[in-house]
Amino acid sequence: MRLLVVDDEAYIRDLLVETLQPLGLDIALAVDGCEALSVLERFRPHLMILDVAMPGMDGYEVLRRLRASESFSRVFVLMLTARGEIRDLEKGLDSGADDYLVKPFDLRELVARIKAAIRVQSLQEELLVKNHLLEESNETLARTLKTQERLNRIFMLEMDVAARLQNGIFSPGRLDLGRVRAAARYQPSTKIGGDFYDLRPLDEGHAAIFLADAVGHGVSAALLAAMAKTALEGALAGHSRPSEVLASLNRSFQFCSELGKYLTAFFGVLNCDNGHLIYSLAGHVPPLIYRDSQRCVEKLDSPGLCLGIFQEGQYEDRELTLCPGDRLFAYTDGIYDASSDDHDLFGSCFPRILMENAGASNEDLLDRLDAGLMEFLGGAHPADDYTLLAVQLFREPASS
Repeated sequence: MRLLVVDDEAYIRDLLVETLQPLGLDIALAVDGCEALSVLERFRPHLMILDVAMPGMDGYEVLRRLRASESFSRVFVLMLTARGEIRDLEKGLDSGADDYLVKPFDLRELVARIKAAIRVQSLQEELLVKNHLLEESNETLARTLKTQERLNRIFMLEMDVAARLQNGIFSPGRLDLGRVRAAARYQPSTKIGGDFYDLRPLDEGHAAIFLADAVGHGVSAALLAAMAKTALEGALAGHSRPSEVLASLNRSFQFCSELGKYLTAFFGVLNCDNGHLIYSLAGHVPPLIYRDSQRCVEKLDSPGLCLGIFQEGQYEDRELTLCPGDRLFAYTDGIYDASSDDHDLFGSCFPRILMENAGASNEDLLDRLDAGLMEFLGGAHPADDYTLLAVQLFREPASS
């Protein structure tokens, strides 16, 4: 399979060739947009890695001309940019890019995306051949049904690829930092879903805890969840307080209101030494705190509208302190609203489950919540995506 790399920086071109040649690709290079158009005619690539910012003709113009040509309209294009703004992502995708990667990029992520592109292109070429044979032949209804089955398998394979790519945007499902242990569990209702979580250490012994839920599920919700990762990186780079981070995210998702979409979110910053937590909510279901000393459950709340609804969303920071043995439990409404009869909600069981499992590890608690949900639904599959986050404070730091 042929790959054309278009980038005006020599070290980027060399790095891409060194990284991707082991995949067995036939690779050609171009240093700018004009040369890329010339190389296209004689090289006829299946895949293209296209830099956005180049002298003379930028990547967007190259892509516009590429998509206007019937000969090259099916070339899979992954765009590279040094900018990570949501509007840049939108512009690239709207211009016809198939994928988008922000510099500096992780080489493993690049390889994974190119492998996925190779599979998509191989399947697309196979599908084109099948369609050509169908147009030239006068086949029976049985052949048509078999072709549809093949198309369904292709669709499911593409969804598998999308699911693997989506799993790659999540942080590790476990975080041990100082006296804090945290665990996450994500369960999409189909192959891909609209939830996103992020657990990460910050400077000076703090941890960031983020949970978002895009309205609906399926492809559109999954795309919003992927955008949430990019938007969160930008927000964390410029802000430290949870309310400021949510306000920045709200500005990034203003395009959602025109599409009838929005996200809810919870963001907290936890001091992993003394348990001090600052948090803010954007229309999200309130997390719960299990207080070990009092054996009770408290509900956390904070005013704030969903992300992407109003331009100037107002968000408020709230503060509390976790004591040793206490547990923070955050979740999305897909599990809270789960019901087998449209009356009793599984979320009403949360306080009891938290108290009954006070001594359990975070992972055991999440396992029991999963099992409890299946029992509550009578074995039926949940209708919506759901994500669970459990965060505990201990008396002593985790052993290294």
